[in-house]
Parts: sequence; structure tokens; C-alpha cells
Amino acid sequence: MTVTCPKCRASLTVPEDRLPKAKVVNAACPRCGGAVAIDPTQKAGSATPVPAGVPGRSASEHVAYGEHGQPKALVCAPEPTERQHILGSLKESGYAAHAAAGPAEAVERLRFAAYAVVVVHEGFDQAVGGGPSLWDALTEMPMGTRRATHTVFVGSGVASHDAAAAFARSVDLTINSHDLPHFSDALKRSLAETERLYRVFRETQVALGRG
Repeated sequence: MTVTCPKCRASLTVPEDRLPKAKVVNAACPRCGGAVAIDPTQKAGSATPVPAGVPGRSASEHVAYGEHGQPKALVCAPEPTERQHILGSLKESGYAAHAAAGPAEAVERLRFAAYAVVVVHEGFDQAVGGGPSLWDALTEMPMGTRRATHTVFVGSGVASHDAAAAFARSVDLTINSHDLPHFSDALKRSLAETERLYRVFRETQVALGRG
């Protein structure tokens, strides 16, 4: 559905399959950071202002002018130094990269924005207030959205480019924490491998008359 931010009047497209049924959802405009309320029962898809102090929503970053049109990346890492290194690497690679303040914000962002890359550091995937964990939110994405999202797991207990560990965690790439200086190269290599894999998949689907 399409909604309009009451603050900056931006037109925002929100996947309906990510919205709860018959429930108003509080979110933040990805362009100006303004608070909006999305009512999935309204066919027109209008968004109304959210009063100050609405619980359950942390402030989000303003989208810089130069970030418009860039693929989005979400970084979920608790350690400041590693978080900043990952953010810097993603921005240098052309992504509009932002960090989630905590698991609750990460889950909310995944509900309302399409991310090309999601980076999750070990220890960030706990459940939030009895709700879905970050990993639940990632694995329950619609298949089309999931294929378009390159998920990276970073941790001290995994080897970089470990295909078995990546499969076990339902991610596209694993990176050992000590290899973070090579994050950009590792991501580029993984994206290329995934593109080759899906190209073969798409060609096979076309050959079978399913494309």
C-alpha cells in the first residue's frame, strides 16, 4: 500500500504482507524521520501524525540527500568500533547504510523497508519483549524479498566464507570478526557468487516454462 508522510509529504510504499491485520502501526518516514501512523484498513493508505512520546519507537536517522536512490543496508552490531567499521565499508561501497539501535528497531525497520544488505553480529539476535526475534523476522520474509536481501553474519565463532555455517544460519555470507578489515571485498565476492547462483536458477525456471 502507498502512504503519505504528513511531515514531508513523501509518498511511501509499504508491502502489505508486512503489516498486521486491522492494526494501526507506528513507523518513521525513511526520508525525513517524521513519525507516522499506518492504518492498513484504510484503502487510501493515508498516514497520520504520531503524537510525541509514542512508546516502542526509537528515533531513526534522516536520509541524506546523497542517499536517495542508493540501495539500503542495515547494520545490527552492538560493539561501536565494529559497527562503525561495517557502516563505513558499506557507505564506501555505495550503500545508504544505517545502524539499528537494538533488536526491536531492527525488526521494525525490516517490516517497513526493503534492504539490499543486512549485517547481523552474533549476540544481536535475541527476542524482543516476547515478540519475534531478528532471525524470525529475516526468515519469515516473503521469498521474493528474502532473495533480494543479502544477509551477512559476523562473529568470532565462524569462519569467513563458510558455506556450511551460512546454510545452517540461513544467511548468504559469514565473516569472522578478525576479517572485518576485508568486509568490502568479502561482500563483493559473496554478491557476485549469489548473482551467478540466481542467474542459473532464473535460466532454469525459464527453460521449464516457469519464468
